[in-house]
Parts: sequence; C-alpha cells; structure tokens
Amino acid sequence: MIAIIGILIALLLPAVQAARRSQCTNNLKQFALAVHNYHDVYKTFPRQSYISFLAGSGVNLDPWRIWQGYSVHTMILPFIEQRAIYDQIDWRIWDGWYNQPAQLREAVIQTFLCPSDMKAPQTGWLHGPGCNYAVNSGPWLIWWDHSQMCPGTFRPNLETTIAEVIDGTSNTIMASEVLKGDDNGAQYLPGEPVRNVIPSWYNHGDPNTYLAPTLRNQPVQPYIDNLNAWGIQCQANIGDHLSNNGWNWMGANYTQTVFNTIVPPNWQYPTCIAEGPPGMASDRDGAYPARSYHPGGCNHAMVDGSVRFISNTVDLPTYWALGSRAGRESVQAP
Repeated sequence: MIAIIGILIALLLPAVQAARRSQCTNNLKQFALAVHNYHDVYKTFPRQSYISFLAGSGVNLDPWRIWQGYSVHTMILPFIEQRAIYDQIDWRIWDGWYNQPAQLREAVIQTFLCPSDMKAPQTGWLHGPGCNYAVNSGPWLIWWDHSQMCPGTFRPNLETTIAEVIDGTSNTIMASEVLKGDDNGAQYLPGEPVRNVIPSWYNHGDPNTYLAPTLRNQPVQPYIDNLNAWGIQCQANIGDHLSNNGWNWMGANYTQTVFNTIVPPNWQYPTCIAEGPPGMASDRDGAYPARSYHPGGCNHAMVDGSVRFISNTVDLPTYWALGSRAGRESVQAP
C-alpha cells in the first residue's frame, strides 16, 4: 500500500509542478500585457520608481530615495483590473509608499503571485502581501543611478520607450521571478539577501567593475570569476541575511519588484548585497538574480509579451545580452 502511494505521488508531483508553472506563465503574460497597455496610454514604460509627483521632494531632493518610490506594479494597477486600489493612492504623500493606508499596501494581488512559492507570512515589516514578479534592471550591480547608465528595460528614475529597446523586443527581458522570505532570521532560504562587504574589485565610480563586460568590450571570464568569488564570500556569510524579500508589490526595491541579470537564474550562491547594513531588502547595490521553485530555471517575460523558461545553466554572456535593451549583441532568446 505504501509503495502504491509512493508511485501515485511520483506520478502526480510532476503534473502539479507543471500546472503551477503554467499558472506562473499566465501571470507573467498578464503582467507584460499590462505594461504594454501602460505604454499605449503613456507612450513609455514606467520607470522603476516614482518617489513623488511633488516638486522639490523625493528623488528631486535626494536621489537615493528611490526605494521610497512606487513600483512599476503600482503604476500598472489600472491595467490588471485593480483600478479601485490605484484610485485610492494618495500621491501627495511624498516620503514613501509605506505611508499609504494598510488596506492598500497589504492588498493581495493574485496576478503578482507564483503558486509554486509559499504564501507571504504577512508579519514583520509592513505585513507585506507578497510579490513574485520583478522587472529587469539589466546586467549590472547598481541600485540607484545618477549616470542613467542602467542597461535594463526598466531604469531607476528614467522611463524607457519600446523604440529604445534596440536589441529587439523578443530578445530583451521585461520581467522574471523572485522568491519570498519567511521572516525567520535564524533560517536561510534561497533568495534571501545576504549582507556582505564591497568586494575588492568593485568600484561604484568605475563601470568596468559593475557593468557586464560584453557591454564594454572587455574579457568575460575574469568578470565571471570575480562574481563567483564574491558569491563564495556571501555563501560563507548566510547567517547574516534578511528574510523580507518578495513581500511588497508597492515598493520599488530589488528583491521586491526589481531584479538584475548580472548572474544567472537561481544562482548557486546567495542573493548578495554589496553594502551593509541594508535597509528594507534591499536598497543596496548587489547581485539580485531571478529565482523560482520551478525545477531547472525561471519564467521570464520578454518585452514582446512572450514568456520563456530560461534555464539555470544558461550561458552567462547570453543572459547578459538578454538582460540589456541596447547592447547590440547578437543573440536569440532560449
């Protein structure tokens, strides 16, 4: 009898995993469609963060405040049948989305949730309702950007039009997956950002150290070696991690609504913060990969609206090329 039950479980588990991955694919398709509908109305994609619509405040005053801003997810609410929430947002609150009423911040939006991941604990900081999808910042390590060098589809404080995606909409990533933390500082889970020091090779003032080498016509392998060495360093420090990733769809942060493509999906090393101590996971530079519980890789929505499953073993220069909107690399999406 036990053997029969075991066989049934072995048969059913792949089917359940396939169904969850299919639902996740549908969610990402809806997300991509909403972003395109936004573009149809405003002739641009949203930027990563809208800190305030009031002059002289927010990012206009302190550029680092982009973490307080409203996410792409917030801006597309009217296009995923969530206008009732959008219409209640008080845009006059200049110092952050987290000061919005709890019934708005804590609203569970199924379109933003992958069924393969656990439910958000809705404890800790702001009782976040959960968010498994993040927009693409591209193959680099930067959090906020004075120079407007962000290579991804979504820039921290500057909108992007489809015309600026010169690498081709079918070959450029729009969004992918991130995982939720469990609010347990004593237990490390994949996707929970690990606090670390800035590695010796990384220099915020030098693009050669934070931007993918294929965008700078530089050798690839030394950069990959540096990333892996940093990952090993982070792996040794997993006891010092945060567990509130993947909680809040309203805020514009890495591990919440933004990821980068500097390392492959489900990177074997921890999500790695370059500076410490971090604020609300994670308003710091670092390696913030796409992550999922789908076997073998992550779903990715492309700018053309299609959804591709990209393997954990994808060639990293290829992934960098898919992450950049205007690198002029020659590549076909997997």
